[in-house]
Amino acid sequence: MQLNLSTDIALRTLIYLGQKGEPATIAEIAKAFDIVKTHLMKVVMALVAAGLVSSVRGRNGGILLAREARAIRIGEVVELMETSMALVFCMKDGTTNDACPLLPSCRLRKLFF
Repeated sequence: MQLNLSTDIALRTLIYLGQKGEPATIAEIAKAFDIVKTHLMKVVMALVAAGLVSSVRGRNGGILLAREARAIRIGEVVELMETSMALVFCMKDGTTNDACPLLPSCRLRKLFF
């Protein structure tokens, strides 16, 4: 599975905001990653709706992380932006332990969920 463009942009945006530590504008992020602003705005709207990013209005406004970077899980972002989290067959909804003998101790599932 390859991540879609929106997921890639969401992850890059969150990393950028985490490193910057202060509000960043859509224009600034779009320029940093050579992203179309309208596409970035759609992604940011989804991140705001999910409570991952906050927006600040005004002269020194922009967007910033709504919580600490370490509290944001990759799986949460991927699940928000992707149509399916089934990276491998055993991650599909309703999968039982019979599907894979490693499922009870699977570290990949724990990383994402």
